[in-house]
Amino acid sequence: MPSTVIKEIMQGSSSSNSIGYAPINGLHMYYEVHGKGAPLALIHGGGSTIQTSFVRVLHSLAKERQVIAVELQGHGHTP
Repeated sequence: MPSTVIKEIMQGSSSSNSIGYAPINGLHMYYEVHGKGAPLALIHGGGSTIQTSFVRVLHSLAKERQVIAVELQGHGHTP
């Protein structure tokens, strides 16, 4: 499933920084895209969100990569 999510988000993201919801298997999955370059997917652990897992590193990674972070079902912004 992660590769399907990333492909869907990359198709819908037209800028180097975007925030939104991707329709994935009936879910409205929240995502953030930051930076440009080779894609790097960030997927948080159980009970976490993008902010709690990646806030310290996200912008540093985005200086050289296109960072795609998602929140899984039942976490953060994803219902």
